[in-house]
Amino acid sequence: MKKKIKLIGVMLAFVGLDMIANPQPAQAAHNGYRVKVLKNYYKDSSENTYHANLKSKAAIWSGKRYPSDTQRDFQKRLYKVSKLKGVTLFVQKKARVTHKNTKAIYYYVADRAAGHQGWVRPSALIKGVSPYGYQIIKEKWGNQMATFHAKNSKQNVYIWNWRHTKKRANLKNYPASNMRRKATVTLRHNKKQSTYYFVTMFPDGNTPIRKSVSGYVAASQVEAGHNMNYSQIEYTSIDQFTDSADYSNYIQNGKKQKLAREIVKLFPNSPVDLGLSRIAAYDYDSFNNTSDGDPNPISKTGYTDIKVFSSIQKWLYAHETASNATKLTEIKQLLDKEGYTASKRASLSGYKLGIQIVNNIKGYDGESDDANHWNGYVLVLGRPDNN
Repeated sequence: MKKKIKLIGVMLAFVGLDMIANPQPAQAAHNGYRVKVLKNYYKDSSENTYHANLKSKAAIWSGKRYPSDTQRDFQKRLYKVSKLKGVTLFVQKKARVTHKNTKAIYYYVADRAAGHQGWVRPSALIKGVSPYGYQIIKEKWGNQMATFHAKNSKQNVYIWNWRHTKKRANLKNYPASNMRRKATVTLRHNKKQSTYYFVTMFPDGNTPIRKSVSGYVAASQVEAGHNMNYSQIEYTSIDQFTDSADYSNYIQNGKKQKLAREIVKLFPNSPVDLGLSRIAAYDYDSFNNTSDGDPNPISKTGYTDIKVFSSIQKWLYAHETASNATKLTEIKQLLDKEGYTASKRASLSGYKLGIQIVNNIKGYDGESDDANHWNGYVLVLGRPDNN
């Protein structure tokens, strides 16, 4: 009995070794095709870049790119290779296909957007990028995140699909838009090369992701930095501003900064300071909390004698829907109660103003993407260390 058990164990071991040596056995398709994958390509590179041989009479057949795909291998002919002018294809898998008594090598190919994909004979392909249309010949992902906007909001600046055949958006129609770059690519067209960015465009600065538009935009038509067309912009994150002058420009011209402008006038000799405003936003308010609601304070280095007007902040949060006139009247009264009368405010010397007013702006929930209203109210005074 022990010998029999030992023999069964040895046999199972050989079966296990065979499974390890052949991790992807041939699988029978519904119509008698057997596919044995010989090699997988995990990256798109020059090694596996091809385009269609337009003289070929071959077809691309349906296939399973991923195990979860419902499409069966060689279930039907999808399209003729001769119709794929301007399409660059990337080999995903190399396989030996057996059908009846014949064997042949096939490639599973897919274009960049997986719009064309399936099994095809290698003889129907030509090595390299397609010489027709706009072709991405070089791309760089990773460490590419940056904010961009149109150089000229009055000119036509298009965001294109990856083949440069369809306009997805015209930035001229979105004067308040910002774009987040995700990749830099080189496009070739008629033997000329141009740099493009793959971007996600947010139409008015605080658009939910479901209303954003992604695509390729010519690098020559955009410039780095956030959109400063503030009269058209409802909201810009305080982290986007470059300096105090930029932030003051936003407050003075922002589409939804009317209340902030009136508050700034109450402190005629205390100019708005971006550094102090960021401290106010992160250390003394909840609007800039992390997605799970936790505060994310920053260093107060560089500022002393910080005065927080918490009574004003508390009242504003309790009366978010009040009119700007009502809010301003109450702010003046609360300032007087705290000893900051109009005469004292006018006599202040060496103090800067830290402020962030997000006043009932239409926004969205950061997690659910549902529409809601944003409110954030904070006001502080502080003295820079160099004063």
